[in-house]
Amino acid sequence: MPVTIERADPLLFDAAGKADFSFEVDAYLEPAFGTPVSKWQRIATEPYVKSYNKADEDDGEWDDGSALFVAMLDDAPIGRLSATRNWNGYGLLDHFGVDRPYRASGIGNRLFDHAKSWAQEQSLPGLSLETQNNNLTACRFYERQGFQLGGIDRFFYRGLHPGTREIALFWYLPFAPQI
Repeated sequence: MPVTIERADPLLFDAAGKADFSFEVDAYLEPAFGTPVSKWQRIATEPYVKSYNKADEDDGEWDDGSALFVAMLDDAPIGRLSATRNWNGYGLLDHFGVDRPYRASGIGNRLFDHAKSWAQEQSLPGLSLETQNNNLTACRFYERQGFQLGGIDRFFYRGLHPGTREIALFWYLPFAPQI
């Protein structure tokens, strides 16, 4: 049975969040504006698996303007992505993940295509999202989607985890050419 992408209600979206969205970390990246991710300096670390749990998630309250997308295979959710209107007018993508066994199969691309279509239907100027400098795979994926690094915040996570080496990276995909 083929994978389908569909708009989801909050209950199905939350169910999709039970998939394995963990990833392996073996380095922290030193981000640089205007430089491809492949050229960023890698700072090796003892390998570990990073996993987000429900305590890290929002409470699941969505407004009427939110779009929740779920990838389904044989009536089981295997991926998800939320899109909301951010305070700056951009569409904010969040809660993105594809279950580990189904990664690198195009599901993430298809979820992003649906989010892009939603944002264009809403006449938004583009999309934005945030990730960390220890998620190399995500950074490369966003770059392939056409996103550009728009912000680096070295202190974003230190209030929650003093001494962390994680840096928040803010990515943007403007729909109109930038001057």
